[in-house]
Amino acid sequence: MDLTEKIGLQLYTVKEEAAKDFIGTIEKVAAAGYKNIEFAGFFNTPAEKLKDTLDRLSLKAVSSHVDKNMLLNNLDDLIAYHKVIGAKNIVLSWSKTDTLDDVKDTAELLNSIAPRIQQEGMGLGYHNHGHEFQKIDGTYAIDILFDLTEKAGVFPQFDVFWIKYAGLDPIDFISKYGSRCRIIHLRDMKKQGERHSTEIGNGIIDMKRIIQKGLDVGAEYFIVEQESFERPCLEACKISYDNLKAMGEQMKV
Repeated sequence: MDLTEKIGLQLYTVKEEAAKDFIGTIEKVAAAGYKNIEFAGFFNTPAEKLKDTLDRLSLKAVSSHVDKNMLLNNLDDLIAYHKVIGAKNIVLSWSKTDTLDDVKDTAELLNSIAPRIQQEGMGLGYHNHGHEFQKIDGTYAIDILFDLTEKAGVFPQFDVFWIKYAGLDPIDFISKYGSRCRIIHLRDMKKQGERHSTEIGNGIIDMKRIIQKGLDVGAEYFIVEQESFERPCLEACKISYDNLKAMGEQMKV
């Protein structure tokens, strides 16, 4: 297996460039070596045009991040768009989880739309940030959410940066949810306790260990994301890709 076949980029990483030239930015992402993409908006690009671009560049659309409003009010259009571009996963990118009622409301939304998405051969996931690792009556909000959505087949898209930021070990959560972890977000941390991300392999998070655990539980993709930069974002994306490629070779996976 070649690890690079499982590596993708979350385009939020290059959001400013994408807003100026969406197709051109995707071309640069492909030139950096990436074979998979996770979207964060489509910038009014017709689905057929995007599909042609992906095919031309031999890129695979893995998934996209969407908000609650899109799931509530534009689900059919969202599904249709994803089918055209070949994306098999839709991920809720954020939700309020401060109270038990907040978590239950989020779970109710996910549970209500999961069957509609799944009947089209697609998966529905939830992407964490840091606030889901606050405890509600002794249990992490994230655990309550994924317990309430397990029967509906909602998958966790764990962002390892935010788990580390909460003072926890990403391995524990990947191990706990096992085969439900279809897509894992790789975002490296510059210094413990700070909200500054850096290129994969240039921070303090043991990415080899996380990748190995992800492979052990059957993760299909590892998606790179970065929000803090000390160099041009596309240059940073290339560094992350090259570091991950080297890790794969060292790990012999």
